[in-house]
Amino acid sequence: MLNPTGERATKVVEENREDVGEILGLVTSTSMRTTPTWTWWTEDDDRVLVMQMPHPVGTVVAQRTVREYGHTVRVELKVRHSDSPVRPETRGAMVMSTLHTRLHRSVGGRELVVFANGIPRPAVRMLDGSHQVVSAEAREYPDGPHRAADPVRAGIPEDGRVPRYYRAKTRLLDLMQELGQGAPLPPERELSAQFGIARMTLRQAIGELVVEGKVRRKQGSGTFVAPPKLVRPLGVRSRETGTGEPSHTRRVVTAEQLAADAELAHDLDLDPGDPVIHVERLMLVEDEPMSLESSYLSAKRFPDLIEAFDEARPLLDCLRDHYCTVPTSTDEQVETVLASPREARLLATTPAAPMLLLHRVSRDVDGHPVERVRALFRGDRFTFEVRSGTST
Repeated sequence: MLNPTGERATKVVEENREDVGEILGLVTSTSMRTTPTWTWWTEDDDRVLVMQMPHPVGTVVAQRTVREYGHTVRVELKVRHSDSPVRPETRGAMVMSTLHTRLHRSVGGRELVVFANGIPRPAVRMLDGSHQVVSAEAREYPDGPHRAADPVRAGIPEDGRVPRYYRAKTRLLDLMQELGQGAPLPPERELSAQFGIARMTLRQAIGELVVEGKVRRKQGSGTFVAPPKLVRPLGVRSRETGTGEPSHTRRVVTAEQLAADAELAHDLDLDPGDPVIHVERLMLVEDEPMSLESSYLSAKRFPDLIEAFDEARPLLDCLRDHYCTVPTSTDEQVETVLASPREARLLATTPAAPMLLLHRVSRDVDGHPVERVRALFRGDRFTFEVRSGTST
């Protein structure tokens, strides 16, 4: 039977809850050195889960709920005092309870997590007569449906084997949501102690968040929650997006005339060797480099373009005002690349940082090529948006 959250649940009849505070230290401690070991194994072709739990005389497992996720099997137990009186000579003694639960599918490589009275409890798996620690750290999983923007099942693989750095990364994302944009992350020493991981593992998690553009490192200041990525539309409406806004500026890096190679000549409907104008511009947002764009245009069709172009205005405004040309359609392709050393320096990043490379050929109303563009965007600061409609 599926519950509203999508996981399968097997539930044993629940009894009345009572205060079990005086036994929590015995049956729900997370330290395996101070409490008897809980063990588990499977039977009947890996479809029956068997758990053995030592607990004090006079306590019983009053409720058991088993939830099966794709990557984990979660067991929730409620332990309380039994109704039977405890003889003085048996007080403090331990008894063993064995629980059998038939699962909806085999355990396979899934991870077992156990909670007793809401507190994580480690359990040890018995494999071929030996002990293998499988769930030394039980943890919460989302009970509701996942958000569409997040990885399915929080990115946890079906076999349940989650690297420590990824667990730290998910906890950092939760912390960042609480802190808010621009807030500094706590020091590494504090975070590594809080998460119970080595600082090298923590740095790997933070490094991934830096690459993804979710946090930003500032030399000598620390690591901060990054602002949302800039959204750039694709298609005709993407032309010169952001130009004219106070926080967006463009600076000309290169303005030159050169001979078209075979590929460029093909895209602009020219002959190889024909002269083309190359204008390279750097886009900055609040003085931070964001993208590097090279525009190639026919020098025959747009004579004296370099002299007519005003750096403070969009290039397409120049084409409209001086040459009565307006692009009406585009062909665009996007791929991921690494920046060259020169590009990385212009964009104030490293050659190892992922980039989004846009190739675009724009055409006028008659279908003639107007401009070929090669635009390099910082992958940590940009996301692309496409809107499309259907005709009837």
